[in-house]
Amino acid sequence: MKKVMIIAIGLLLALEVTAQERKSPRSENIYAELGGPGLFTFNYDTRFNSESNGLGARVGVGYIGVDGYSLLSIPIGLNYLMGNEEEGKYFEVGINGAYTSSSDNWYEDEEDPDGSHVLGSLVFGYRKQPMDGGFTFRAGLSPYFGPNYFFPFVPYVSFGYAF
Repeated sequence: MKKVMIIAIGLLLALEVTAQERKSPRSENIYAELGGPGLFTFNYDTRFNSESNGLGARVGVGYIGVDGYSLLSIPIGLNYLMGNEEEGKYFEVGINGAYTSSSDNWYEDEEDPDGSHVLGSLVFGYRKQPMDGGFTFRAGLSPYFGPNYFFPFVPYVSFGYAF
């Protein structure tokens, strides 16, 4: 009888625990981006904590092939969101590095003629990302920099889905 009572109490406690509301462990997002750190990429973005504000990271991959010209880009970066979690509206700042490999040396660096480069970029923009999932939108400026170049006004826009 004692064993039956212990098992019954254990089952009731287990049911109580599973009935509690669970908050998503972190906000995650997939999106397509035009412009920005990778030029044209598909990306995955996540927060490092259960809040939608704060520090997070992104990784993506993109490929363009037109008229014999091709460009592969792989952006990786850190970002920080500041804003209103209930409305899902944020100001985003970030720093990124993107490996690019192209069939043409697009900015004509004679010391690196093969078309492979690492681009640095910053991100300053607006992000609409609901905490409970749904359609996401990002837009802003992403200055590019490197040893021999600086492009201060590279716009970006992205559309995706948060889950």
